[in-house]
Amino acid sequence: MLRGLTAILAVVVPAVLLLLPSCSGESPAYNRENIKATWIADTYDGVLQDERNCTVITFQSSGTVVYEGVLSLGNSEYQWGTNNLRYDTYCCDLSISGTYEGLYGHTSPMDTYQEYTFAHSQDSLMTLALESMSLGGVEVTPEYSTVTMRKIPKTYAAADSLYGVWQFNTMNGGGFSDCRIQFGTEGALTMLRRTGENEWEPMGASEDYYRLYSDFLALTVYDNDIFGTSGKWDVRCFLIDSVSVVNGYMSLRSSGDIYGLSFISSN
Repeated sequence: MLRGLTAILAVVVPAVLLLLPSCSGESPAYNRENIKATWIADTYDGVLQDERNCTVITFQSSGTVVYEGVLSLGNSEYQWGTNNLRYDTYCCDLSISGTYEGLYGHTSPMDTYQEYTFAHSQDSLMTLALESMSLGGVEVTPEYSTVTMRKIPKTYAAADSLYGVWQFNTMNGGGFSDCRIQFGTEGALTMLRRTGENEWEPMGASEDYYRLYSDFLALTVYDNDIFGTSGKWDVRCFLIDSVSVVNGYMSLRSSGDIYGLSFISSN
């Protein structure tokens, strides 16, 4: 009996192993612990995206993946906000499922299911190859085949590196000095416009806010004519090239423009 069972197992086990997913040099097995971090998805099919099109993605130990990005409110209004989905990893595969609400232009809730493989993985850089995607239960052809994310270090500078009032001085080397920005605690933001030689007034409804992720800065502003939004909510995103309260200078990039700011005062 044992001899017969051994013979059966000798045939069945290899066959089962052939059915299990395997990983290769192109799609390596991924360290499940490494993915549990915050990443900035900024490159699609090898093309670096405009700052406003970046998404901040946090994979949590609970199996929740938090997307932070531009949420569409309808009527050409936008805010920086979050959507919570679920994820699971196995060998070289990653699956994500849940509901987009405002994210990626879905003003009405839209269920999604996505399958990826880990095309390239390092401790601080990860490229996912999209295998399939469905929206609202319907298989769709996405606009990209790969997405590359860079990990935000756990020790990145806290928001207090920005606290205080900063004045815009230049844009692309030219004068741009009619706007100030005040970074407060807990994400509070105030934008101010020049009304005189040394006179400034707040813009919008004083309900603006910001989010900082290492060198990535997202602003949500209301009724801000400096950034081209009149009577509406909008989002502006920047990359911080350098910032120093001690030296009193900050350099920002956004949509190909480079801004220089000087530190005016603490809050």
